[in-house]
This record gives sequence, structure tokens and C-alpha cells, in this order.
Amino acid sequence: MSISDLSSLVTIIAIVIAGIWTLYRFGISRERYPKLQFDLDLRHLGDSGDKNIVELVAVITNKGITRQYIHDFKFNMLVFNENMPLDMSDEKIEKRLKFKELEKGLNWDDPKHTPFVDGGMRREFTYVTALDKEVRLVMIYSKFKEIKRGLFSARPEQYHLSRTFSLI
Repeated sequence: MSISDLSSLVTIIAIVIAGIWTLYRFGISRERYPKLQFDLDLRHLGDSGDKNIVELVAVITNKGITRQYIHDFKFNMLVFNENMPLDMSDEKIEKRLKFKELEKGLNWDDPKHTPFVDGGMRREFTYVTALDKEVRLVMIYSKFKEIKRGLFSARPEQYHLSRTFSLI
């Protein structure tokens, strides 16, 4: 075996090893964990007359390394007033405390544009609104779809999150 043949063999082995490492690093290893982390928050901004001014916040953190597009990013807002009866008899919601639906199908962002979160970044989406002073609890139910672009993306990942906040 000549020096030239040995050099070619070493080059081929190096290329194969680099290809395997690239596949593992950017393909297989990052798929072990969910790429997106989703959380909701509510900030009480102040009072105006008989209303509480609040800011609803959705935070999406992209733990991956590529840009992720967010589709159908909507939320519902439910409230529990101080004068509402404690109703825990509804089987559809598994006998949980029943809230009154205030708004349904609201968008976190302009629906004409598809929001995204770049790799390694955190993005906040906000919605400012006014609630009556009688509101004691606010529940936010939010959902979105992450459309995967690639060879193995048969269907979108769906994220759902519900959180309840106290205004007392």
C-alpha cells in the first residue's frame, strides 16, 4: 500500500466520521428533548376606575438550534367572579371549578404573519386588556402548532397550556 493510497483511506475515514458526528449532533441528539418550552403569565399593570388592567403573557423558548414557526397561536380567557356560585358538578370538565368564558379564539399575534422563534431564543407575546374589579381568578388556555419542516415531519406538534391566576 502506497502513501497515496493510505492518505486517501484516511481522508475517506475522516469524512465518514465527520458525517456520523454531524448526523448525531444536529439530527439525532437534539430530538431527544422537546425543542419548544411554553409558559403563560399574567401581570397586573394597574387600575382604572372599576377595571383591572392586566397583561397576559405567553413565553415560548426555543431550546433547539433552528428557527421554529408557530401556527394557530390562540388563547381563550375564562374568569371566576366573586359573585359566581361554586359549581363543580360538570362532568365534561371532570368536576373542576367552572369558570365563565370571557373571550374565545383570541390571537397572540397578527394572524396575517406567521410568528417564529429562532434557535436558542426566548420570545414573549403579550395581550393587554381590562377586567372588571369583581374578577378574582383568570384562567388562560392557549394552544399552537409547531410545523416541522423536514423529511420526517408527518404532522405538526401541538402544544396546549392552561394556567390560572389570582387577581386578589
